[in-house]
Amino acid sequence: MLLSIALPLHAQTVVDYAGEFLELGVGARSLALGGAGTAISEDATAGYWNPAALNVLKFPMVTAMHESRFDGTVQYDYGAFATPLNATSSAAVSILHIGVSDILDTRNALVDLNNNGQLDPGEYLNYDKVTTFSNYDWVAILSYAKEVNPKLSWGVNAKLVDIRLDPQTTGSGLGFDLATRYKPNDDLTLAVVLDDATTTLLSYTTGTKELVSPTLVLGGSYIWNITSDGAHRLMPTADIDLRFENRGQDAQLYAGPASADFHEGLEYQYKNLFAIRGGYNDMNMWSVGVGVTISKLHIDYAYVGANAQDQLGSTNRISISFLLDNPKWKRSGE
Repeated sequence: MLLSIALPLHAQTVVDYAGEFLELGVGARSLALGGAGTAISEDATAGYWNPAALNVLKFPMVTAMHESRFDGTVQYDYGAFATPLNATSSAAVSILHIGVSDILDTRNALVDLNNNGQLDPGEYLNYDKVTTFSNYDWVAILSYAKEVNPKLSWGVNAKLVDIRLDPQTTGSGLGFDLATRYKPNDDLTLAVVLDDATTTLLSYTTGTKELVSPTLVLGGSYIWNITSDGAHRLMPTADIDLRFENRGQDAQLYAGPASADFHEGLEYQYKNLFAIRGGYNDMNMWSVGVGVTISKLHIDYAYVGANAQDQLGSTNRISISFLLDNPKWKRSGE
């Protein structure tokens, strides 16, 4: 099936940054850790970050997130449900929505006396003809994970995309991700994810067709027990995004068409009840955050300051997860 989709795509064009809206990340924990989520996600957010990690869940889980980005210009929302299917497999459904509201449309408001399409001296805008519209991206992700052995799992995502640029221009897309997760011991986790493995196709009503090129993400995390009882722990984590779309100096490291961007974070945990986080992302922006666990409820908050990208404004993200730990829904074999 993947080959039948991929073969016709050679006639299309790979466009740099065409899939940036797919790379905003989910969950406040990962944002606080500099956008590194490939190796650390062991909850419902794994459906986005690394579907192979869904097999860590012993019970079903629901999660939701809201983010105000660029000083409130962009609203980003996310929800997911993940559940074990049997002793060695799991599944998840994730929904993402990115939207900008009240965009001013002045295309029909110009009083163009000489009909040249420009605002010249003596001409003006008729504000009674200024309208507004909304721009959005909807993404649905269907995830499946399978355990090979207690240390190794693999997973796959199918992504469905619905885009609205303006009232006249809409688009849709389809793509797939492949993932694996390897945990040789209780402390170390390694992960590899190939996002947009077949190149995700975005097709617009204008006739334009764009391809999102694959991104290879390498992730790792390590848990260091500060005290012998494990009550106090530190966890460094990092993701590396490897691309081949000629990003040049826009990337942190590049050589020819190849480029690499880095996400780094450090988390302090206390008895799985409280966490403090900090990170640094590929846009040279620092992030901080906290997490609290209250019984079955997990609450996380992250803040990214403007610093090196002051024109973008700050970002605030909060996410909430709820574990449905009813014995009748527990993974079989646990």
